[in-house]
Amino acid sequence: MTVRKLTFAVLFALVSFALGAQDEAPAYRSFSPVDQWELGVDLGLPFIVGDVDSKFPGFGGGLHVRKSLDHIFSVRFTFDYLKAKNEQDNRTSEASWISGSGQLVVALNNFRFNKPVRKILVNGFVGLGINNYSTDYTNILQSDGATSGSLDGTTNAHMELGGNISFRINPRFNISLEHTVYSVFGKNADLLDSDENVDRGVTTYRDIVHFPHVSLNFNLGGSDKNGMKKSEPLYWANPINMVGDAIAALEARPVYDPTDTDGDGIIDEIDEEDNSPAGARVDTKGVTLDSDGDKVPDYKDKEPYSPPGYSVDAMGVAQGVPQYTTEADVNRIVDAKIAAIKFPEPENDWFLPMVHFSDNSYNLRYSEYEKLYQVATVLKQNPSLKIVAVGHTDARGSEGYNNVLSYNRAKAAIEFLVSQYGISRDRLVLNWAGEDSALIPVKGSNMANRRVEFRVAKGETEMARPEGPEAGRGSFKGNKDAGY
Repeated sequence: MTVRKLTFAVLFALVSFALGAQDEAPAYRSFSPVDQWELGVDLGLPFIVGDVDSKFPGFGGGLHVRKSLDHIFSVRFTFDYLKAKNEQDNRTSEASWISGSGQLVVALNNFRFNKPVRKILVNGFVGLGINNYSTDYTNILQSDGATSGSLDGTTNAHMELGGNISFRINPRFNISLEHTVYSVFGKNADLLDSDENVDRGVTTYRDIVHFPHVSLNFNLGGSDKNGMKKSEPLYWANPINMVGDAIAALEARPVYDPTDTDGDGIIDEIDEEDNSPAGARVDTKGVTLDSDGDKVPDYKDKEPYSPPGYSVDAMGVAQGVPQYTTEADVNRIVDAKIAAIKFPEPENDWFLPMVHFSDNSYNLRYSEYEKLYQVATVLKQNPSLKIVAVGHTDARGSEGYNNVLSYNRAKAAIEFLVSQYGISRDRLVLNWAGEDSALIPVKGSNMANRRVEFRVAKGETEMARPEGPEAGRGSFKGNKDAGY
């Protein structure tokens, strides 16, 4: 039972954590600006505290770069070259030292937020580094019995401690007074002055390098990727300076006052006319409107849109304005002009379909009904239009026979239009052409030539039936030249 309860408790905790993780974190605005780097030049007077007294001063110099991590902490990387001399009685030594190190620096007085930028900055630091030193000695007993010579260069690790006080000259430059102490790790820690106290039973255990120096520090960096000017290194700046600026900007804003003395809808804070007449229309700045700019406000103007360039009376009405044409005048003029226009009568040269027939026949085929419907439609839509129907044949029969056949074909087409579509007979003119107007110049049977053509009448008269026996019924035989 206990295991089951514990299992449910764990599952509940996991579900609660998953649901809580789905909540989006609120947007956060960082108040730390992008800042500059510091490049420093170090010049000083190093000395070694060991078994042999220091002969002050030595000489040393170096370079460092420093970058802030935030307003309190920063990192610094140094490179130093030092020379120091020790002398006691007739015992002397001279050491040369080269080192590089990384340091964590703490701005000790930037915990206070009382100033936007520090004028004086106190720093403490601790670091680790690598060094290489060599020492020349005279009259100092060594473990191998030698009293003069040189200790070859040896590479060692060391620890650094120190502090400085910096004075801000301007946003780009400051000067520091600094003291750095180096303590070497390992068996070479007591050999900086070459004395291991071989002839005595005591030892200082390790020699200590001191490097008091002056640093000339330059702030480097122009603008960030957004084009904003970089600030001084953050250890010089107040951590809440940007927050303070934002608060000051809010405090500097005018207090909202909704008072509207003249009741025109524009509060007094932005109202340029705080005594506008009651009911008068005003613009967005609270000034009484004068739409036509005639110096008579709209609420008094009986003609609020007077034409420009004319003087107005006390009521804002323009004087001396010529009488303009009214809308009724314009309509009358336009109607008269339209009535006077003489439009030409349209002359339509219609393209009308042809109707084709079977061999030796004037019976209308069902496939041609659609074409006759199109012709009837044109006639109905154009009541003043007259059409000529011209019959044709191919060249197989005799000329007399073909003339009668072409007549019968034109007549059949006209009678169909009259009977089926109610077209008045006097609007249709019957003409025939026989075999004389073949579309395709062949002697034998050809459907393209067996046709009735329709065209718009242009003064044609109706043609009578030609002489000859009935044609288009049954079949015919014999010689064409014999006149069958």
